[in-house]
Amino acid sequence: MNQIETLHISSLDELERQDSIEILDVRRGEISESFEDLLPLDEFNSSWEEVTLDGDIVAESLRFDELAVYWQTRPPLPQFFGEYRLPQPYEILVQEPQETDDLPGRSQKDFVGQLRYIDHAYRSTSGAVTYLRMAPHTSPLEIWHHDLVMTGGGPYPYGFVRLDLTYRQYIEMLLTTKGVRGWQYLFSDVPFRNSPVEHLGDNVRFMLEKFPGIFPDHDYTDLQRRWEARQ
Repeated sequence: MNQIETLHISSLDELERQDSIEILDVRRGEISESFEDLLPLDEFNSSWEEVTLDGDIVAESLRFDELAVYWQTRPPLPQFFGEYRLPQPYEILVQEPQETDDLPGRSQKDFVGQLRYIDHAYRSTSGAVTYLRMAPHTSPLEIWHHDLVMTGGGPYPYGFVRLDLTYRQYIEMLLTTKGVRGWQYLFSDVPFRNSPVEHLGDNVRFMLEKFPGIFPDHDYTDLQRRWEARQ
């Protein structure tokens, strides 16, 4: 395993060792192909001829054919949960484009057509999905989060919010957040107070209050600063 794969397996171990966390589902897949093994991109989609994967994606990426966890807290912790499922590079590249028939304009259809999911809520009914935008002449490639809330809007469809993260940074943040519901909005321009994501605020607040003591090897300073800035 490479470094990021080793860190993710260690992160799952950290969750499983906690008596105050119940693992509802966990999946540790086998090592498969990397992004580098699958180049060039236009063999998967002819419109990707001028799409370039960032160097940190190609150099060392997660190659598991599946990596996922779904967990919830037990007393004495307050009630909150986390979830993520990270598809292998091949699964990302062979995805069919998202359905765009109900979108009003060409620009919105083109935008959604460029998205390929890199993380999604696979067991709960939350509907959260994070995408890599396969747009030409773009570096780093954009990361977009979608949830069943009325965030964002023109010129993009409602529910889509761009994250201030690269693909690699997103994968690394899961090591710290463990996929806590709503953590992605810490890296958006959406505030938690008086907004469509206000109901997710408790999850993030509980994470920032409890995780530094439970997972002392991780630094939550930047996340705390981002939380305070979005109040």
